[in-house]
Amino acid sequence: MAEKFPKIVSDDEDVARIIFSPSYIYRGHVAPTAFRWEVLPSGHPEDYISVLRGDTSLLDNRTKTFRARTKGDTRYGYALLRVGNVRGITFDGIDFIIDVQSFPSKAHPNHAGIVVDIDKERVTALTPVSSEVMMIQKELANLCGEIIKFKQ
Repeated sequence: MAEKFPKIVSDDEDVARIIFSPSYIYRGHVAPTAFRWEVLPSGHPEDYISVLRGDTSLLDNRTKTFRARTKGDTRYGYALLRVGNVRGITFDGIDFIIDVQSFPSKAHPNHAGIVVDIDKERVTALTPVSSEVMMIQKELANLCGEIIKFKQ
C-alpha cells in the first residue's frame, strides 16, 4: 500500500533534498547551488524547490529515475532539512515568506516543495538571482544535515 501524506507539511517533519554531484556539493557539504530554481526540460520555470517527504530508506529506489539538470552531474544522495527550521528563516530588512508545501503527484505522492515569496512575489526560475535569493539559498544549505550517499 502506498504511503499517505497529510496535505499540510508539519514543522516537525524532515524533508529530503536530492543531491547531485558535483554541482550541489562544496567541500563535502551541501552547497547553496542545491537550492536553485530551474527551468524544466518542458520549458516550465520551477516556482518551488523540490523536496521529498517520508521514509528515507526508500529514497534511493524512488529517485533512481531522477536526472541531473547540470551537465556532468550524477545523482549522489540526499540531505535532510527540518521543516520548522526552513519556515523559521529570517533576515532583518528583507520582506519574504518561506514555506514547505505538499505537491504530490501520481508518481511521487511524497513530493513537496520549498516556496519563497520576496516582496509578495513568488520566486521562480525566471526571477533574477538577487542578493536576497542568494542569502536564502545559502541559509537552506546551512540547514541541511550531512549528505547521505546512495548505494549506487
